[in-house]
Amino acid sequence: MRRFLAAIYAFKIFDSFILIFPLYAVMFVDAGMSPVEISIVLMVWSLVTFVMQVPAGVLADRWPRRYVLAAAQATLAACFIVWWLDPHFWGFLIGLALWGLKSALTGGTFEALLYDELKAAGRAMEYPRFYGRCRAIQAGATVAASVGAAAMARLGYGVALEASIAAVAVSAATVLTLPPAARALATTDRDYLAHLRQGLRFALTDRSVLGILAFSAAVVALGATLEEFWPIFGAKVGLSRAWIALFVAGQQTIEATASLLAHRLSGVGRRWFHGLFALCGAALIGAALAFSAPAMAVLALYSGAMRLIDVSFEGRLQHAIPSDNRATIGSVKSFAAQIGIWALYLTMGPLAQATSYRMAFVACGAAGLAIGVALLVGSARVRQSPG
Repeated sequence: MRRFLAAIYAFKIFDSFILIFPLYAVMFVDAGMSPVEISIVLMVWSLVTFVMQVPAGVLADRWPRRYVLAAAQATLAACFIVWWLDPHFWGFLIGLALWGLKSALTGGTFEALLYDELKAAGRAMEYPRFYGRCRAIQAGATVAASVGAAAMARLGYGVALEASIAAVAVSAATVLTLPPAARALATTDRDYLAHLRQGLRFALTDRSVLGILAFSAAVVALGATLEEFWPIFGAKVGLSRAWIALFVAGQQTIEATASLLAHRLSGVGRRWFHGLFALCGAALIGAALAFSAPAMAVLALYSGAMRLIDVSFEGRLQHAIPSDNRATIGSVKSFAAQIGIWALYLTMGPLAQATSYRMAFVACGAAGLAIGVALLVGSARVRQSPG
């Protein structure tokens, strides 16, 4: 188990030590792309992930997951190579399409591999702690990458891309040392469509699982996805490229702390998380209205709270689903998240271009506040209903 965990942690380190990550949205702006063009290329990432998410999950339930994860790293390396060769609209679009494929191949696969290995060792109940640790390591690697990006900002985006390609190559080599998932290999006796139908049926008919999937999708859309726009927020309020990278480092440090603490909230009821989600929406509205460099501290806390919710509900999801459909159902979660991500991209760019980025951030905060309040009201009505 120690060897397995060491390999898992190494994989997460190099998977996240991507120097271009804190700066790629600013790179788009510096390349002369408009808000609508930025939304278009990000939507391409979302579209590819959306289309390939569930098929990739079924593949990961039927074949060794280490090979699926290695293939994902190869597509990410291809993305950075395309950006390095053609740093313009079409190059960015093609690159993000490749990144979308990487996201699809990863979504649900890593979590399934980790959970089933822990389950085989009789330690499945510790999954939230180990998963939170992986997310913290991931955030820590992003912090290191952000500090590195700040130090190398003057050297240009090409150097950051080259370093990112090297990190991805090491990550791919590391993941190949992981053992194949025994559960995944045991499902090859069913054909693809039968496996897909079984996974979807379970995800859509179990009310508890469906509730987790829906809420987690909203958290991903308004949390992990929206934070990709924080560097643009920083650029618009006057931060230098180096300071933007340092902000991302601080934000990721907060997210790492949240990931490590999330397992301690395993006994907290869903209404508490719904309330926190609503509070995050209100905080984002306040930060967007202030629209200043100090207000970015609120954005970092917002991201930390969203990560706390995400890790907590990921643990609840894994405990609620069967092993032979684990990657498939995990991919359904990511598939549902893409619907929310689409809604965000379809409104963020056009709204920012028609008004301003400031008002677009206010609108996202209002959406989060409305969803959180609606969930609180809905759960209160369920508790008050007879029977």
